[in-house]
Amino acid sequence: MAAQNSKNKIGYMGVKLHQFLSFSPIFQRVVARGGDTAFFPGCSLMGYDPELMRRVYRWLVSVHPDMGFVSACCGHPTLALGGRERAAAHRERLASLLGSLGIKRLVVCCPNCSGTLKEDFGLSVISIWKLLDEERFTCRTEEGRMFVLHDPCPTRSDPETQQAARNVFARCGVKWEEYPSSREKARCCGKAGMMMVLNPEKGREVLNMRIAESDNRNILTYCFACVESFAGAGCSPVHGLELLFPGVRTARGTWRNRIDAAMGRLL
Repeated sequence: MAAQNSKNKIGYMGVKLHQFLSFSPIFQRVVARGGDTAFFPGCSLMGYDPELMRRVYRWLVSVHPDMGFVSACCGHPTLALGGRERAAAHRERLASLLGSLGIKRLVVCCPNCSGTLKEDFGLSVISIWKLLDEERFTCRTEEGRMFVLHDPCPTRSDPETQQAARNVFARCGVKWEEYPSSREKARCCGKAGMMMVLNPEKGREVLNMRIAESDNRNILTYCFACVESFAGAGCSPVHGLELLFPGVRTARGTWRNRIDAAMGRLL
């Protein structure tokens, strides 16, 4: 028990440090282009691949030239730790910033950002998948694998995003099969509520339960945290945006990537 408590304490402090850095001005960038909508890539995409973030943003600007950009953190980890007062303070700062720029709606890639900004911050949010579907986005992927599709657990109550992602995958020729537990019954990848950090044993147990549902280890999802979770278990996961906006992935480390995403070129 003492060892477990020690791990939890270390994990807790790690999340606190993550949030301290995430709320730093270094990682926050705002670009206003005259419209009332902005792209909110989220910490996960910024840390995963800033070049992919830029490719997605270029497409957004190509269909909505007045699309802005906001690289702030949604504060989900703080809420997961029960820090509602700190999260509320961040919410007020973010709301004030968006209001000063006339931004009334955010386009998000991360399911956790979507839920946090919509349910806890009361902001107007649209999933990148819903926008891709509305714009009838299409491409022909060169990926020939048969995937098994993993719905991120935050989308269990978001059937619109789940269906929009499937619509886009189908138009782009992506091949997939469904997990037995999908959509509103989707199993977690082990990272919900910062589980993999605060209770790694439990997180791995939950992850292994999900993986065991299929012999297929080529996993397609639309959450970057899920991609990293499955990759750490020896699977071959891919994020749907990597198939739609292919390119060479940047792999320099999470925090260096986030600095690049916040301070580097956008268009």
